[in-house]
Amino acid sequence: MLQLSNKNAGWEVIEREAVYEHPCLTVSMEAIRSPNGEVISDWPKVYSGDFVNAVILNDQNDVMILEGYMHGLEMSTWQVLGSYLEQDEEPGTAVKQRLLTLTGYESNDWVYLGSFVADANRHGGVGHFFYARGATPVQAADSANQDVQIRWVSLKELKYALLDGRISGASYALNVALTLRMF
Repeated sequence: MLQLSNKNAGWEVIEREAVYEHPCLTVSMEAIRSPNGEVISDWPKVYSGDFVNAVILNDQNDVMILEGYMHGLEMSTWQVLGSYLEQDEEPGTAVKQRLLTLTGYESNDWVYLGSFVADANRHGGVGHFFYARGATPVQAADSANQDVQIRWVSLKELKYALLDGRISGASYALNVALTLRMF
C-alpha cells in the first residue's frame, strides 16, 4: 500500500488548524515554509476518506459495471466497485468484503494495482486500486444497493467508455486504465 516518504524536500509545516470538520471531510489551513524560506500562511489541505476501487472480471473477461447516479458528478455514470474505508480497515480485505455484500459476487484472484493520493497538492484521500478475475455469484446482492444497476461489458467496450466519458469519475478512470494495461 502507499507509503509516503518522510522526505519533504525542505518543506515544513509550521502550523495546522482544522477550519471545517464533518464526518466525511476535514479542511485544514496550514502555514508552510518552502525550501527557500518563503512562508505561505494559508495553504488549504483537504482530508477525505481513503477508499478502494476494483475492476471486476468474470470468467469470460467481461467487466462488471455499476451504473447509477453520483452526486459529485450530478449525473448517472459508469462506475467500478468502490467504497470508502473505515478507520484502520485493510484495503485488500475491505474490497473483497464490499464485492460480496454489494454485488453478491466473489473472486479468489485479486491483483493489487497501487495506491495513489487523490490530489497531490491538497491531499483528498488515498485510493487503493485492484482488479479481480473470475468473479462468480455466490449470494444475493445487498438489497440496500438497488440504486445501482449491475451490467457486464467487454474489455473493448470498457476502453471505449473510458475514452468517451461514460466513466466520468477520476478514481474509476484510473482503476480502469491501470487494469487495461494488464491486457
